[in-house]
Amino acid sequence: MKPNIVFLVMSAVGKPETLDQLAHSLAPHTVLVHHDFSQTPDFVLTAPNVRFVPDPKRTGWAFFGFVDGIFHSMKYALANLEFDYLQLLSPSCLPIKSIEAFETHISGREEAHFDCIDLFADQDALMSVGYRALTPEKSFRHRIVRRLGNAYFDAASGRRDEAGIWLHSGGKKSILALVALGLFKALSRPSIGQHIFNEKFRPYYGSTWFGASRHVVAAMLEKFLHPGVRDYFSRLCIADEFLIPTLLMHVAPAKGPMNHYIQRFDHAHPGRIDEQAMEQLKATPAFFARKFPDDPAAPIRVRVLAELVGSELLLQSLEKAGEKPQDNSALTTTGTTASVSQPADGNFLAGMFGQGKVAH
Repeated sequence: MKPNIVFLVMSAVGKPETLDQLAHSLAPHTVLVHHDFSQTPDFVLTAPNVRFVPDPKRTGWAFFGFVDGIFHSMKYALANLEFDYLQLLSPSCLPIKSIEAFETHISGREEAHFDCIDLFADQDALMSVGYRALTPEKSFRHRIVRRLGNAYFDAASGRRDEAGIWLHSGGKKSILALVALGLFKALSRPSIGQHIFNEKFRPYYGSTWFGASRHVVAAMLEKFLHPGVRDYFSRLCIADEFLIPTLLMHVAPAKGPMNHYIQRFDHAHPGRIDEQAMEQLKATPAFFARKFPDDPAAPIRVRVLAELVGSELLLQSLEKAGEKPQDNSALTTTGTTASVSQPADGNFLAGMFGQGKVAH
């Protein structure tokens, strides 16, 4: 039997047409949308497989409401939806392989798909982002430790892009750098750092965008609700990049690599995917990618849906628009894949998805 998938999408300020396009590309599976109506009140979706999370949380970048929204949505899904697997997405994501291929992928032995780095075992990670995991964001300690972390690296330091994030690599050999390293290692001890981490609950760092089986989702929610867990992480800077990998490693599922390709970060934000990235998207073993333009008619989105996801979505959309592809049309089909041999009509593609309305 095919797995029943819930795609959880965290939404706040993007265009509804973009999310509609994403939802249609994930059909027939349910797309559970946590939308912050306080930021975009007029937000109507047309995709018939969309369902809104009731009582959404106030969200935002580097705001803990984003984490609360994820776990609030997971709790809702567990109580109200039948599913075998849940995949977290953003509105800027798109599938880059067919949904049938993803169904086959998650039917294997792995119970969760994510990537992470052991913060205490990786010196680059400890010195790059340890200040965020070990000190409350608004504390005096946070400011001091952050400066020492910055002093550990210099302009000649390298860079590592992995686990859906990036880290500084290397570091100075100066006295100040050695002092900074000693302080960070001291802070990693619970008695000195005054944090909740220890050998039984080690901190991990990585991308937020995970996928997991139902029982793993339930175990994550249970750990999140343990006394002290939410309280501690709610005080951290960009807490989701620590909380989600740490909980996943703590519940110890059979682990596979993350399902996402994430465009190279530009400081704190992932870069946007354009047509120059098409060959990378074709080559990656991932099943989703971000961050695509917030425009359903963007050429890269059109190409990905036609060439990588498969022809069925585009053919159905052509039929809805009253057009039938001919032998010499823009679409040529082989099996479940399609390629675009002529430029697609951007005006047509901008409005080609969906019938009917789903509103909050």
